[in-house]
Amino acid sequence: MRPVMIVWVGNTTLVEHFAALPAPPSRFARRWRSFKARHTMRKLRAFRPEGVDGLEERLVLSYPAAARAVLHTAAVQVASLRATAHSAVPLGPVGTLGDSFTDEYRFYPPDRTQARGWVEILAATREINFGPFSHRSRGEPRDAGFAYDWARSDSTTADMVRSQLPGLAAQVARGQVKDVVILDGGNDYLLPLKAVGAGTLDPAAYAAALPATTAQAGANITTAVTTLLASSPNVHLVISTIDISDLPIVRGLAALSPALEPLVQAVDQAVGSYNGVIRGLASSSPRVALVDLAAIDQQLSQVPGGSVPFGGTTINLATVGNDYHDFFLADGLHPGTVAQGIIADLFLNAFNDHFGTAVRPLSPAEIVRYAARVQYQIRHNGPRA
Repeated sequence: MRPVMIVWVGNTTLVEHFAALPAPPSRFARRWRSFKARHTMRKLRAFRPEGVDGLEERLVLSYPAAARAVLHTAAVQVASLRATAHSAVPLGPVGTLGDSFTDEYRFYPPDRTQARGWVEILAATREINFGPFSHRSRGEPRDAGFAYDWARSDSTTADMVRSQLPGLAAQVARGQVKDVVILDGGNDYLLPLKAVGAGTLDPAAYAAALPATTAQAGANITTAVTTLLASSPNVHLVISTIDISDLPIVRGLAALSPALEPLVQAVDQAVGSYNGVIRGLASSSPRVALVDLAAIDQQLSQVPGGSVPFGGTTINLATVGNDYHDFFLADGLHPGTVAQGIIADLFLNAFNDHFGTAVRPLSPAEIVRYAARVQYQIRHNGPRA
């Protein structure tokens, strides 16, 4: 048997079968060898691994030491992907637990309807299966949207366990859902903080309640993970850390009321303890992977100048707005389409790296193109376009 040359392109392989084909008649042998050589050289000259441009652009978010760490991590991930791509498993169907960061944006005017969330992005760009989609409510607790996307706006971890987990666990047990993403916990800390800002909750009372809040949130996320793992021996989970300290609405609260700065710092420390529980859960089982969104947020907070080049354009970090160039929407709380595209890519990478899927990652340029297209369609055809 003749050898087969494998050329790697990102997370997939291009197999040149010419060497494995039967030899042509002798009078064509010289012409055939010449054709193979020219074709192979064109492939090799054109080859550039998928995501290199994206990696270069993402380095603007880091200082040099962090850039080296990102490069090392990327190299490890690529090596892992290459080792498993020959036996890659499909991603999905995917179910979710969480809050408004994961709930479908298109149902929440006036700001979120101007953008799309990570679930909607992966469904549109990679055809990831989040279940049948309905524009009409199915009733509580599932409501409208994708059938396996149980995340709900304003949800706390207690709401997640009570209203979302039973339905998703049943879908996992029936084999309808194979993979799960959990991104929740922000509202456990953010809703009381907003009440403090509105003057309806005493800051000292909230500070005193933080240890209990963290303990309960940690117990709730643990219940979600253990319940889902017990629902099927084949389910895979990706869970994410959270960060609220860099949300514009939180930064604005501290700026308007300097006396609340110690409380904001105490909340940030409590969120760090909650993230410790999440990291522990991710290390407790080979069926659970981690996306450290909190670490990414901290990296972004160190970017000087308030903007970064990304995907051939400039993304505004310091200002809010519903234009796709704004990292945060005008409500000062929710990530815009570009930011949600980055989150989507992080989840894809986690599944690819840890569970042997081989879904092509989203490049910065693709994220920006998608965000621009969404904005155009919404402005011309309405928010549910």
